[in-house]
Amino acid sequence: MKIGGIIDISTKDIPHRSSMVIFTVGCNFKCDYCHNKYLLQPDVGRQYEINELINQIKTNELVSGVSITGGEPTLQNDLLELCIEIQKIGKYLSIDTNGSNPDVIKKIAPYINRVALDLKGPLEPKKFEKITGIKVDLAKIKDTIAFINTKKDIDFEIRTTYVERLLTSDDVSEIINFLESVGFKGNFVLQQYQFLEGVGEEFKKIFSKPEHDLLVNLLKPYKDVKLPFKVFLRDEIVGYCNINEI
Repeated sequence: MKIGGIIDISTKDIPHRSSMVIFTVGCNFKCDYCHNKYLLQPDVGRQYEINELINQIKTNELVSGVSITGGEPTLQNDLLELCIEIQKIGKYLSIDTNGSNPDVIKKIAPYINRVALDLKGPLEPKKFEKITGIKVDLAKIKDTIAFINTKKDIDFEIRTTYVERLLTSDDVSEIINFLESVGFKGNFVLQQYQFLEGVGEEFKKIFSKPEHDLLVNLLKPYKDVKLPFKVFLRDEIVGYCNINEI
């Protein structure tokens, strides 16, 4: 498996758990605001054998979970093998994905505990292409969401990073309305975009960090509203917080 980096202990990637974070190399999206762009370079990282990763996870007694992120983990040919081996050692396993590879998600589903799906924007072709930099088969993302939503034993988070030049309040409403229409039962998280060095200096003035009050106002219409899912805000002020508690 091509790995671009490993964080031995993180308390931010899986809510309420300490976890090891494994960053896979490569992604099929080209989002300008991505802070992990270094993972898109072919000469980044190195190949790991599955048993090498498992031994590293086994010896890390301070974590109860493993988060596989990227990049896009579902592009790795041996992801299934890694998931099977992690399940054997009893670690809680979370997969980050953009949702574009439902066939892979279906294969690994019996061996994982959580899916965190980055929904880049409303499922409208032109808007999605503007955000991701490519034409995306949106039916595949819908397929991934529909499939995971049927799995009662998999914790399901869908999150959208709010980037002011790319998204609007109407887009947030469209996303939430879509999730309600499909009976989504997990957690929806609106994330604050924050510039990191990995985004690239040329984008520093193009994409700005939305203020806390703006994000709260975007989600305020959904406070105390009965939805089949919970709505969260994630930013530097509140951390990770249910909108009804803000």
